[in-house]
Amino acid sequence: MAAKRKRMPIIAINGIVVLIPCALFLSAKAEAGEFDTLFYAVQAVELVSGAVNIALMGMNMHDGLRMTAKRR
Repeated sequence: MAAKRKRMPIIAINGIVVLIPCALFLSAKAEAGEFDTLFYAVQAVELVSGAVNIALMGMNMHDGLRMTAKRR
């Protein structure tokens, strides 16, 4: 399905460009004990971005199940 193929790069880019840097930043701030406004703002961005990735992966799983059901 074309929609599934279009979503995959978005999932990958979101993970590499947003989620990994956020996780590294939050880890460094947490180790330093700096739980300031910036920490919570980046954490909110990470949570929203992670939710978007989960939603997109769920849509891909749904499309994949529909594709295999048609083969049977």
